[in-house]
Amino acid sequence: MTATVNGVRLSYTDIGHGTPLICLHGGMGVDAGSLHVPGILDLAQLGIRLIIPDQRGHGQSERTTQSHYSHSVWTDDVHELADSLGLQKFALLGHSYGGFLALEYAKRWPESLTHLILVGTSAGPVSAQAAAVATDADLREHFRSVWPRFFVGDNKHWSLFESLQFSVDAYTAAFSRELPAYDLRGHVTQLDVPTLLIVGQGDPYRTHMEWLAAHLPRPTLRRFAGTGHFPFIEAADRFCQCVASFIQEPVEEHLFARRSRCQFRDSSRARCGHRAVAKRCQGSMGRYRHT
Repeated sequence: MTATVNGVRLSYTDIGHGTPLICLHGGMGVDAGSLHVPGILDLAQLGIRLIIPDQRGHGQSERTTQSHYSHSVWTDDVHELADSLGLQKFALLGHSYGGFLALEYAKRWPESLTHLILVGTSAGPVSAQAAAVATDADLREHFRSVWPRFFVGDNKHWSLFESLQFSVDAYTAAFSRELPAYDLRGHVTQLDVPTLLIVGQGDPYRTHMEWLAAHLPRPTLRRFAGTGHFPFIEAADRFCQCVASFIQEPVEEHLFARRSRCQFRDSSRARCGHRAVAKRCQGSMGRYRHT
């Protein structure tokens, strides 16, 4: 399917029926093919309407100039795509770099989100030097060299890699211009949206995700043993059930979790003797509802 939004043609998959969930792929410079796997697609069989766009400059979506490849424009595209589909409220999932954009979106339009699902990502800052690549083919070979690191198991899922499409202009804009300025740590405490955090035990982003769990108002952290940067590939069934259960959990359950966290915070502060200790107690809240 295609839609013209924010002045460009976006290609997207729209399958299933139920609670709408827009999924943002990582990369950048890699298309949404990384999400066209059972661990994501099977959500459409679990009462979820699954919407997976190729973001501007990726896959089958229209390519524009590098100046239009930015966090602001990519999140504008998501907002306008949702509007074109008639979605006043929806859940949003972001994996890796897609998680950066999901957090950017949540900062701008939190009222439009029923749930936020972040997978192997960060609120920043992120230290990642852009590879010296000039063509899509160069970028493919760069990702080929690092691809095995994304998986803990012996299966490195090379058939998936070979199906992916690469976009050097989007990659260069993201990693050379956008990522060095990315830091949302000062905003996450204001994101009053039920948030599911899923991270592989072997993912380098694990500490970033644990930081998010300690500072978001309404987090649920799930660490997946035996997985790396793609838990929805290495633990597909568990990932599906985890996400579907979270999205379909009654709103009252999320509100109860929030009230419980607030009560715990208040009682912890009462027991702490001074501000520095109170701050440590508040940080310990990140362990609530963690596994």
